[in-house]
Amino acid sequence: MAEWEPIVEPVEVSGGHRPWELNIEVQKNIDNGNGADDDDGSSIDLTDIPPVMSIAISSSDVMELTMTKSCIKLLTNLGKAFQDAMNQPEAFSLSKLGEEHPPFMIKNHLGAKVVIAPGSVFQESKDKNGKITLNAGGSQALYPIAAVKSLLGKKSFLRKDISEMRREIAIQVEGFKEVFNIPINRASKRFYNLEQLKGYPHTVYSVVVDVVAELGGKTIHLRSPLQIENNMPYVMELYAVGSGNQLESIGQIEENGKGQVPLKAAYGQDLYAKPVLPGYKVCDAAISADSLWQLKQSGKQNTVFRCAYEKQGNAPYYFTVHADQEDYDHIIGRLDKAPRYLLHMLPTVQVKNLLPVKVICAIQDAAEELVLEGGQSKQLFNADMGKILEMRLPNYLDKEWTSRMTLRNGMKELSGWKFTAYEGKQEITMELGVFVSYDKGFKDMAVYAPYWMINKTGLPIAYKGTDDKNVTSHPADYQDPIMFTFGKQLLGKKKASLQIQDSDWSDKFSLDTVGSSGCITCKSKDITYEVGVKIHLTNAALTKIVTLTPMYLVVNHSDITLSVAEEATDKWYDVTPGECLPFWPKTKSRKEMRMQVKAQNSAKVTAPFNYNKAGSILLKVPDPKIGGIAVLLNVSEWSNIISLNSYYNGAATVQLINHCTSIALTYNQVNSKSDHVLSAKEAVLYTWEDPCGKLELQWKMFETSNKNKLLSDGFGVFDISDKKKCYWVSFLDGMQRTLMFTEDLAMAVIAQQAGELEQADMDLNLSLQGFGLSLVNNQSRSEIVYMGITSSGIVWEFAKRRRWKPLKMKQSDALEAEFQKIQSLTSLGKPVAEGTQRLDGDLEVDILEMKMLKPKKCKIRRTYNPGIWAKYKASEHQLQLHAKINRLQVDNQLPASVFPTVLAPVPPPKSVSAESEPKPFTELSIMTRYGQHTNVKQVKYFKLLIQEMHAKIDQGFLNAILLMFETEPPTELQELELYKEDITRIQKELKDSEEVQSAMGEERNFYDNLHLSPIKIHLSFSLHDSGDDPGATSTQRGTGNAPVHLLLQSVGVTLTNVQDVIFKLAYFERQHNFYTSKELTREGIKHYSSQAIKQAYVLVLGLDVLGNPFGFVRGLTEGVTDLFYEPYQGAVQGPEEFAEGLALGVRSLFGHAVGGAAGVVSRVTGTLGKGLAALTMDDEYQKKRLKAMNERPADLKEGLARGGKGLVMGFVEGVSGIVTQPVKGAKKEGAAGFFKGVGKGLVGVVAKPTGGVIDMASSAFDGIRRAAEVGEEVQRLRPPRLIHADGIVRPYIRKEAEGYGIFIETEKGKYIESDKYYAHAVVTKDAKNVLLVTNKRVVFVSKGDILGHWNCEWQYTYQMLREPPHLSDRGITFLIKEEGKKKKGFAGLFGGGSSSGKLVPMSDSKTAQWIVGKMHEAMSKATQ
Repeated sequence: MAEWEPIVEPVEVSGGHRPWELNIEVQKNIDNGNGADDDDGSSIDLTDIPPVMSIAISSSDVMELTMTKSCIKLLTNLGKAFQDAMNQPEAFSLSKLGEEHPPFMIKNHLGAKVVIAPGSVFQESKDKNGKITLNAGGSQALYPIAAVKSLLGKKSFLRKDISEMRREIAIQVEGFKEVFNIPINRASKRFYNLEQLKGYPHTVYSVVVDVVAELGGKTIHLRSPLQIENNMPYVMELYAVGSGNQLESIGQIEENGKGQVPLKAAYGQDLYAKPVLPGYKVCDAAISADSLWQLKQSGKQNTVFRCAYEKQGNAPYYFTVHADQEDYDHIIGRLDKAPRYLLHMLPTVQVKNLLPVKVICAIQDAAEELVLEGGQSKQLFNADMGKILEMRLPNYLDKEWTSRMTLRNGMKELSGWKFTAYEGKQEITMELGVFVSYDKGFKDMAVYAPYWMINKTGLPIAYKGTDDKNVTSHPADYQDPIMFTFGKQLLGKKKASLQIQDSDWSDKFSLDTVGSSGCITCKSKDITYEVGVKIHLTNAALTKIVTLTPMYLVVNHSDITLSVAEEATDKWYDVTPGECLPFWPKTKSRKEMRMQVKAQNSAKVTAPFNYNKAGSILLKVPDPKIGGIAVLLNVSEWSNIISLNSYYNGAATVQLINHCTSIALTYNQVNSKSDHVLSAKEAVLYTWEDPCGKLELQWKMFETSNKNKLLSDGFGVFDISDKKKCYWVSFLDGMQRTLMFTEDLAMAVIAQQAGELEQADMDLNLSLQGFGLSLVNNQSRSEIVYMGITSSGIVWEFAKRRRWKPLKMKQSDALEAEFQKIQSLTSLGKPVAEGTQRLDGDLEVDILEMKMLKPKKCKIRRTYNPGIWAKYKASEHQLQLHAKINRLQVDNQLPASVFPTVLAPVPPPKSVSAESEPKPFTELSIMTRYGQHTNVKQVKYFKLLIQEMHAKIDQGFLNAILLMFETEPPTELQELELYKEDITRIQKELKDSEEVQSAMGEERNFYDNLHLSPIKIHLSFSLHDSGDDPGATSTQRGTGNAPVHLLLQSVGVTLTNVQDVIFKLAYFERQHNFYTSKELTREGIKHYSSQAIKQAYVLVLGLDVLGNPFGFVRGLTEGVTDLFYEPYQGAVQGPEEFAEGLALGVRSLFGHAVGGAAGVVSRVTGTLGKGLAALTMDDEYQKKRLKAMNERPADLKEGLARGGKGLVMGFVEGVSGIVTQPVKGAKKEGAAGFFKGVGKGLVGVVAKPTGGVIDMASSAFDGIRRAAEVGEEVQRLRPPRLIHADGIVRPYIRKEAEGYGIFIETEKGKYIESDKYYAHAVVTKDAKNVLLVTNKRVVFVSKGDILGHWNCEWQYTYQMLREPPHLSDRGITFLIKEEGKKKKGFAGLFGGGSSSGKLVPMSDSKTAQWIVGKMHEAMSKATQ
């Protein structure tokens, strides 16, 4: 990084910034008392024990983080470096790290002698005058003098006296004058013009000083602006025309290396190259950097260079070169004619083998064949367009397959490649795919199979496609992938069918639903085969891997061989220890699928159990050597894994403990005929006698009987005599439940609440005022995203026991109004009435005493909710976490964004919020209990609440995010490793698969109550790109003569936009069951994703063509839903709220019906307007219209005003287009563009005014909808950041950002391209008149009352001012030259008495003085 960037930003205060502050308080509690009396007079609470240590972390400042693209790249590189150091420690040995490296190393790549003059902080050279002479290709180390070295050893580099030390050099290239004051202390690229010693030739030479940070020091490369990168695995030798017009070698570039072109050769000389291989000549055409750059700018194909072979009959060596322009951090001198290019030498063609088999390639006339193993890439140096490429698969399915293709330009990105083979004399074909990419600057071809079919069933399978003609067989013993294709149909929707052995064909199913899984059924006479199907992509994202496994798998995790069989059959299957056995049920019914287990060759069989229901059970084995078999059933949509384990401690269903002194316990399974007796002071392990029966335990003690499903913790009491009571308690111990009966109350309480009663080791409280994250692309100098977590407004709370609960918003507002009234009276010195105040409804309070008297007596307080709040409490056996995020909002900070706010909560209607307490955007509550002698965690309570939200995204925002986080493309070695990962995955045996290993090994936790709230999202999406859209331009060029196609295309564009469609995903809940973390994650994803797929029809109804009629229907339906849902909720909360809910429902129905009716008309007319806008073929008009239509009117008045303006704009744009469109076309495409422009102008005359009429209607109806809606428009949390011309990201200053926003919006961005914002000052108190200062002019702007646009009232460049503006008693005076006065002869909004100037009155003298100073600064810099 060239400058320090503020990752944690300082806090903006009046007059500057101060550091962000975090307060941490730690308190150790020595007193372990047992609590105190409750505030309502109840008895001592045993749970109120202070923690051993209390930690409070808080901040009253908003924590603002700024992450730039450079910062993200730096962190990524650091992480990669640490990872590499961990993976390859030998590469970072101590001997290498201990080597001494000079702090500065200078290298000369200029091809000429250079004299270096080090700065004063460096040791003097032994040469004359203290200078260093570097010959061409030489290098020299620089060391600081002793005093500086001592200073560096004592103080931090961040200190001012060190960082400002001038570490500079001067250089003099042979034949040129010296260049002074070149800083080398930071990594940067600096560009300098060189002045020749003799004469003033036409060529202006330049040098680049490239400072690179490496090995803890700086390497300074002195080079020309022209570099060449060799991306081929052979050394390339460079040539230039020397003396006598003969080619002379100017150096070599190593394979996959970078070289510098000498200074003289870089200017005006054509270059030549050849590979350092025997027999090849220099290329037959000159390599001109300027010509290659012009070729790239025009969008044409790269030039191919040919190196002939000395002997005839051998294929030439071909390579291509493309140019990238280099940017510099600092430029001194002229840049326009410098050859500032990086030339990439590349092959013409590269072939990559993404097949699971070996491939052999041969090029026409080439002497050698290339062998490509799976995942390998090889460059074809003898390949050129027009030549034939032959490809062979030498041994796939015991046949040789061959294909031939003619290489040509303009190949489709995805196309088919037909391979042929012979079975006897019959020709058979296979259609594989070829993916062609030009991203690397050459034709990169990857051959792939659309599908890899993996057969792990152990049975022969056959596949057939949609056409039912080609059948592909997959033998049971063939472990490699079968490459399946659908004939010539490479793209589009495709379905396949399965056949197993002699079964019927299955129903057709899609192979393209990546990430999905399910079960396919194949029926035969005797058996129904169920096959699990799972589809995922390879790492190359071209091939879909379809894995077929048996639906039922039996895994023996015990230490003996077991046998399994379906109930009522005598066919037993042996499963050895560690084996995973495919199991094919023969039962016809799939509801009750029962299995029995026994030891191998044993006659003692367990009771049958249901193996298609998830859970765990202990099977009782009548053999005392075995005792029991623990069965774990893992059921998913594509596999049922039956895991058999040896008995272990804790595997029993329940442990019964009779702790009573003399009374026996009678127990049995419900519906069981046999009773069991447990004597006093005894314990027993029990499991179900009939695993398929009703799993409920019934017990009887004395005269009391009861039933227990043994699912959850419980507690109860009953009489065992007139004076004695017995207590029963149910609790979890590991994976085993314990049911205890005791007469000792203390023991029962401790067993039930062991975790709750113990003292907490730590109690941590976190409270942050707010949090902000700014993502800045410092390369494009724009802020992309601002994410803010904000605190609430004033909240009133009442005391309930030891906790504070929020009051309803209606009550809170009434209290706040009264509080403000009292504060106002106090500030004015007026008396305040003491005693109680009766507020809205039955609310009676004493604000001075902070007490509520009615509807209940309690304390009240005035507070707020911080942006982030969390409470963490941990003890030996329990963990508690409660966290809240008050409000989350994500803003799109790009200037041309369609949706300024990307994500924000949807506030409830005011009628609803008034009668409810405020809720955070996200709230998480977890309570987990840890057992004494087990690793199994018991999650007693897990609840996550997420409020309703808007998600509004446009294509430009997505592109900017992708550009922000773009990563380097994988190298060939990395691509090979990814391919090997795919192969390793498909070669795993069933017992080693992820699902089986998960079922066998991972620990399971018990979830008493897990609840994830419903998710409700209002989704809007626009394909509009905030930048220029070259794709649209090319499409329009291609279809300019097809009006019908253009009309269809415009409909297609609007079809892809989505506006305000709603996804309602129901809550996810699990209770009283064991899960692994992977199982729970898989079930949660499946729950929400399946609902999202079911609701995909919303996207169809929400399409923009029909004006989103779903929005209208939803509006009415939502009202009906309120009537159905809110009264139900009210009834649960209390009878008084039932009527309130009914009233809220009626009000909601009215609001949604009116709003929905207006909105549907607005969207229908808006759709027509978009179609006509596309017909104009004018990108600029379409962008203006889209931006205007997305600025939603606040009310009906503004809607009509904007609509009227759109109508006028349509007529003006249409008429002016007759002239402007031909001129634009001629500038862009010459004569052909002129005639295209004439056509566009004529179409625009009709389309633009018509579109304006429709937009007027749309804006008016949208205004009606805005008036009917209850919610308020969400605004950006803060204006987009200003990044100055130097590109340095500085701490955020709100005033700068606000001024920059006004500058961007002035006259719709008129000055963005020509000027840079410098400063601004608000002139009037209503903030509607602003004086803008740029680097070129001063502009007086005013904000329109109705539309809110910033309009220029007058503007003067600094050259038009007679003298700098000056401050007087009346305001700021601008004196204008005569020529300026003639150009701007109108009085303006703020005109003085003199016709030769302007007077801007300002009431705030400090602001006036400050802005005058800024104008003087800007004028001074402009004249330098």
